[in-house]
Amino acid sequence: MYFDDISARLRPLEDFKVGNPSKNIYQPSIYTQLSTFSGSSFFALDELHLIARGIGKLVYDLITITITKETKFYYTHPDNTLNTTEYPFHIPRADLVTIGNCITSSQKYIPTSFQGSFDNVFAKIDGTRAVDWLDFLLYLVPTLVVPYLPNRAVKTALLSLVKGCALALQWTLTSELLDEMESYFKHWHSFLYQQVQNNTLSRSVFRPVQHYLVHISYIIKQQGPLRCYSTRSMERVIGVFSKLIKSKSKGGRNASFLVERFAIHNYTSTAISICDEINLIRPKPYGRESYMDLPNDPSGAQLWEPFHQFVNLNDDSVEGVGGPSVKEALLKYYQRTTGLTGHKFGDSVVVVAARLWMDSTVYSSCMYRRKKNETSRGNHYVMFTCPYRNNRNVIVHSWLVDKKNI
Repeated sequence: MYFDDISARLRPLEDFKVGNPSKNIYQPSIYTQLSTFSGSSFFALDELHLIARGIGKLVYDLITITITKETKFYYTHPDNTLNTTEYPFHIPRADLVTIGNCITSSQKYIPTSFQGSFDNVFAKIDGTRAVDWLDFLLYLVPTLVVPYLPNRAVKTALLSLVKGCALALQWTLTSELLDEMESYFKHWHSFLYQQVQNNTLSRSVFRPVQHYLVHISYIIKQQGPLRCYSTRSMERVIGVFSKLIKSKSKGGRNASFLVERFAIHNYTSTAISICDEINLIRPKPYGRESYMDLPNDPSGAQLWEPFHQFVNLNDDSVEGVGGPSVKEALLKYYQRTTGLTGHKFGDSVVVVAARLWMDSTVYSSCMYRRKKNETSRGNHYVMFTCPYRNNRNVIVHSWLVDKKNI
């Protein structure tokens, strides 16, 4: 079943309450007995299954035909021959291999704040989770996949889809942003529809997940941002129970016992502290000495351990940066922020922190990476904007990426 009509109306409330045989609704929905039932918007939309596993996987299927040898997205002529030469999402197999290698080589530069694993999905797709498909759609598609698409029209359409999905996943949305999101989805849908009309793409591209995109704006207006009622927490709990269910023949009874065991455990945890009773070995607790507030700003950013003290910066090296260079940078910082030019360090003690907490975000450094032996991910990289003078001597702002030494 395919849905290529974006103007189709949602089911009216009466169809759910009394039924509508012409729409194959033969009896009232059981949910209409609830006082909160509001019609189609009552069922909402889940971002994890719709956008991540749905749209993310759909885009993957569209661009990997040369690897999977799948033909369902090719237009089929009346004589059952396939139109493979004008397929809009064609990327040669060699280019897909190159994209996969780029994903693998960039893995060590990606912070763990990204929930996806950033594995090479072009080499192995087994075990790919919904959060992996989400990171693939939002970050890998616009940066690595789009440049290899055959023409500007398909690149612009796919970027519109990514932009629309990124907006749909925001925690806060205004009416202007919702209108912008709708325009992106309409552009993507119009592109697909035109390709189907041109006989370069199969109508099978209009899967239900593709159709649901046009209703996201309405659902958000009725129920709030998609993130607020995502099934992520539920999926994690399902994952915990799934791993614990071992029975091959009585899975239901096994699951029932597990639920009971978890309920008993949660009840006893509220009554007594198991950790205090059996005196477990615990990690080092965090205390007042674990962080430092910035002077005159106790409610602002914090410096987090581990710390290191330098008595002077004349001969010492700070994470590979010479002491004189660090002193010069600090002096320029004080001159820039205070407007005074008479700062001198002398033999002052300089305390270096490995992490910074600011605006609910933890920033790690090369120092923390070295002390904690973190080698697989790039938590010490940061992206920021900075003004600079270009070759025309005009001050412009640009995005930059660099690593934090301290």
